[in-house]
Amino acid sequence: MFWGWALLLPVFSLAGENSLRVLRSAWIPVPDVTCREYWEPLRKDPGFQKVLLRADKVLGSSSALPTKECYLEYSRTGSRTGYEKQYFSFLRDLNATALSSCVTGDERYLVKLEGMIRQLCHVPTWILPAHDVGLKNLNGEQVRIDLVSSAVSWDLAWIGRILNPALSPDIRTLLRENLLKRTVVPYEKSATDWRKVQNNWNSVCLSGVAGTLLGIDLDASRRETLLREVMAGVRGYLLGFPRDGYCSEGVDYWSYGFGHYLKLSAMLFLASNGAINLLDDQKAALIASYPEKIRLSGQLLPAFSDCTFNTRIPGTWIAMCDWLLGRTRGCRELRIDPINSFSENILNIAIPKTNEIDRFAEDKLPAFSEFPDAGIFVLRPLPGAKTRLAAAVKGGSNNEFHNHNDVGSYVLAVDGSVPVAVDPGAEHYDGRSFSARRYESKLNNSFGHSVPRINGQLQIAGKGTESKVLKKHLSDTDAEIVFDIRKAYHQISSIRKLERTFRYSRAGSGTFEVADSVSLSEPGTFETAVITFGTWKQTTQDKLILTYRGKKVEVTVDTGGKPFRVSSEEIREKIRWKENPHRIAVTLSEPVLDARIRLTYRIPEEQ
Repeated sequence: MFWGWALLLPVFSLAGENSLRVLRSAWIPVPDVTCREYWEPLRKDPGFQKVLLRADKVLGSSSALPTKECYLEYSRTGSRTGYEKQYFSFLRDLNATALSSCVTGDERYLVKLEGMIRQLCHVPTWILPAHDVGLKNLNGEQVRIDLVSSAVSWDLAWIGRILNPALSPDIRTLLRENLLKRTVVPYEKSATDWRKVQNNWNSVCLSGVAGTLLGIDLDASRRETLLREVMAGVRGYLLGFPRDGYCSEGVDYWSYGFGHYLKLSAMLFLASNGAINLLDDQKAALIASYPEKIRLSGQLLPAFSDCTFNTRIPGTWIAMCDWLLGRTRGCRELRIDPINSFSENILNIAIPKTNEIDRFAEDKLPAFSEFPDAGIFVLRPLPGAKTRLAAAVKGGSNNEFHNHNDVGSYVLAVDGSVPVAVDPGAEHYDGRSFSARRYESKLNNSFGHSVPRINGQLQIAGKGTESKVLKKHLSDTDAEIVFDIRKAYHQISSIRKLERTFRYSRAGSGTFEVADSVSLSEPGTFETAVITFGTWKQTTQDKLILTYRGKKVEVTVDTGGKPFRVSSEEIREKIRWKENPHRIAVTLSEPVLDARIRLTYRIPEEQ
């Protein structure tokens, strides 16, 4: 029984109670496969030609799901690679075959597709082994909805709806039975629990659930009740963001999590003829602006959290944001793509198109952006200026989604393209990544971030680690931000004061300064660090040169006369980036009660 949904419905745009009545019937955004005048023209889409190439290869292969032994590899070794690689390849094969069957009407693809559907409907579970630690899903003791099973369900529901006139009766029956058993009924039992999920699982899984509910044959009142619950539940995802819309999971997960929120929004918007708009909400609109505000330059983004520097602004999602927010009359760049799932390709085909210009021009970047609640600041050169440095600095806390222990971390880039001092970003996930051993990784703990170490101790994770902004000055000429970061080290009882000051100047080619001030109740060791993917050398006692991809910065070390030493260590973890990072430590030679280490970055005169 569902309770209280009326009180919990989000303040999304709903044009009256009747706006939900359109969701009482099964719906897909395109005609079924019998409408050949709709499908045949899609043969000319360049993206479909790539899909067709894959589907043709599938016809001559024995595409198969991974075995039970492969499923058990994660429980034995913690490795996700073997199962996920084969599973995802099978799903891409299935999606290419299904789309080729729709567009061409060729029975060869349909026959192959039905065989693949039978395979999927006879495996014990659609979820990933990494999400089935106790093997309860594999053993039939429970049916859980996860990030992948929900996507598989959505694809199969729309495949079944679009190809319904062509599918064999036994396949139609098999599909409905499995969609009910693996998605609809489990969601009915757990629907109110999803309101409490505040990370990407919420939006990703609920978009798949909604797609399934719209595609499958259901009693009208049952469908409406469940879709209302989806709309109430997805509010939990928005509540996981601070008031300023910052995504602590990183840009990759904004693209993944909010991308699915956008797909859900587009689906409901189209299904209700514009009456339901999940982006017509102040919080959702702020979250939609996140990638615009977090970028250092046109395409370079800081690799905070589980992110990488090769992450790019997701043009598809920006276009969808603009359309749903009423900035454009349709979406740019929404084409058939062999990488996309079946349902995403169908949705992209259905959304209106526009040729309106890209808003992400470099000359439109503001001097700075801030996320005041999250404690994130991005400092950029002004358009046309000689300034060559851009920086992103992070206060935050160590109690975030996909958390890294990185309070006080920063990224410094040269010429808008090369990150020279970095937050190294994400590791390849394994059994340790989301376990109690997460912070054994030097990419996740503070050793791998440009932050202090006191008495040899690193930052800790969890509640009570938040930073505090003590001072903030942001202007077109310069910036100064002072953080109190001592709570991230609250296990060290001797710390009386620990402040990190960032200063940024746009004068000339630019300067960037990081100063750490510490006060202890008893003498202790103190060091700060620089993380880089590049090389470094010490040119004088107080000067270093960092070099990465042809760009150089000079770092001047000022300890107020206290003796110090410089050392480095290569961080060897399973990083997603192309090079391993190096941690360059600036360590005071003797224990101190009070100290200040200041690092000043500038472009060397010869460069």
